[in-house]
Amino acid sequence: MGSIERPYDVLIIGAGLSGLCSLHHIRKRFPSWTVKVIEAGDSVGGTWYWNRYPGARFDSETISYQFSWDKELLQEWDWKETYAPQPETLRYIEHVCDKHNLRSDIQFNTTIKSARWFESDRTWTLEDETGNLYQARFFVSCLGVLSSPTLPAVPGIENFKGRLFHTSKWPKSFDISRDLAGKRIGVIGTGATGIQTITEVAKQSSIESLHVFQRTANWSAPLRNAEITLELMQSIKGRYDEIFKQCASTPSGFLHSADPRKSCEVTHEERLALWEKRYSEPGFGKWLGVFSDTYTDREANRLYSDFMAEKIRARVTDPRIAEQLIPKDHGFGLRRVPLESGYFEVYNDPKVHLVSLRETPFERATERGLVTSDGTEHQLDVLICATGFNAITGAFSDIEWHGRDNTPLISHDAHSKAVWASHRARTFLGIMAHSMPNMFMVLGPHQPFGNIPRSIEHAVEVVMQLLEHCEQNGYSYVEPTKEAVDEWTEHVVSCSEGALTNEVSSWLTGVNTNVEGKQERTVARYCGSAVEYRKRCQQCKLAGWKGLEFA
Repeated sequence: MGSIERPYDVLIIGAGLSGLCSLHHIRKRFPSWTVKVIEAGDSVGGTWYWNRYPGARFDSETISYQFSWDKELLQEWDWKETYAPQPETLRYIEHVCDKHNLRSDIQFNTTIKSARWFESDRTWTLEDETGNLYQARFFVSCLGVLSSPTLPAVPGIENFKGRLFHTSKWPKSFDISRDLAGKRIGVIGTGATGIQTITEVAKQSSIESLHVFQRTANWSAPLRNAEITLELMQSIKGRYDEIFKQCASTPSGFLHSADPRKSCEVTHEERLALWEKRYSEPGFGKWLGVFSDTYTDREANRLYSDFMAEKIRARVTDPRIAEQLIPKDHGFGLRRVPLESGYFEVYNDPKVHLVSLRETPFERATERGLVTSDGTEHQLDVLICATGFNAITGAFSDIEWHGRDNTPLISHDAHSKAVWASHRARTFLGIMAHSMPNMFMVLGPHQPFGNIPRSIEHAVEVVMQLLEHCEQNGYSYVEPTKEAVDEWTEHVVSCSEGALTNEVSSWLTGVNTNVEGKQERTVARYCGSAVEYRKRCQQCKLAGWKGLEFA
């Protein structure tokens, strides 16, 4: 072990939006405190630093996906597109960082491997991969919801001699127009990342072929991106208070809310009129702006899914391929819906080949490519893994935790004494965990995961209020009681009841078949309204932080 350089008041892991927001507010509200952010990458940005694959961009409105607390920057910054691409988003985050001189308190290229609580002096000691130690009174986890990538479980994948990388580790110097020319490309995965990557790769006329390996068909719908003119940007700048107020009023923090009518309360013609209207509009309205019972009533969901399936059939020339692209195991909107820009038309290109892993699963990898169960060897030069993440709890499992009484935070084993045995999170407000004193989570399990910056700002505010309560009362210790954790976890579970979403295996329900211990569904996020979530956090504060023990 290395020596401890000096104790801090607060340590933060992660320099994405959560970490930067936390750092800014700690500096502002506790000017005498020492604070440090530890970041694995060589710059800021988090998700938007790591995910630089072709086609990466927002699918929620740019104007609502930014910090609301910097009023000056809201007036200075001009967004170029309704749904910003990754480079523009990263420039925005870097600008926030530089404007507020946040880099001076960030240590880059450092990966934390363990976190240990010492009861004797009530501090956390974090150790990085080189053995350096960092000590702090309080510790804020800003690890991210989707930050621990998973590779496909293909036997012998290490034998492949071509280029292979995960979309979240896209090489900085890799240029698709140059480095994919004349190449046989394979993409595994058709989730949000896969859909964006596949669409961009297929545009490259110089590639020899593109094989898309699909295990689970995914619903998707048109993004309908557009330029933001200077005139429109000026109009938006005058409406930011209204925009953020609207986000605060919706269940998921987006600018969209459901039509209050139920699907079967209206005529067939009225249903079609709303669906066609939403389909023709940009953004998430086609997911979040439809009838209020679409994701709680099976018949309502079936009707809307049939409508969306017909849209796919109309865009794909080969009826057999169209049917393979239409999900049969879940209805529309029961997983997070990716938005696309020409994805389904990709399969009309003779150079693009869809391989259904439901029909012919992977058998093994070879030096030259991938072999499916029908004996076909799909020869490839470049293999892109758009295979997602060990979501929500995954980044926590990359750290060895020693909480109070040496308790581990997370385990793959259901019979472990870990706080989250078998990845089943148990939290208080999604902000704290039992046996982990003085440790706070931003975007932890059991928080709302809708419009991410809106969720981040609220979570950071709750953490700041807790830290202020500790400072004002001279507390050096805060931890939720087991009873409070049990009660909150039961509330989170009850919020999910009746939602068809929870009958589908996805990262939103804690499932990843490539990760040990994540084969069964669990309630991994707050499924109720973000409005109700904020209300309960406020009630806890007004009740003197009932459920938390201070010392």
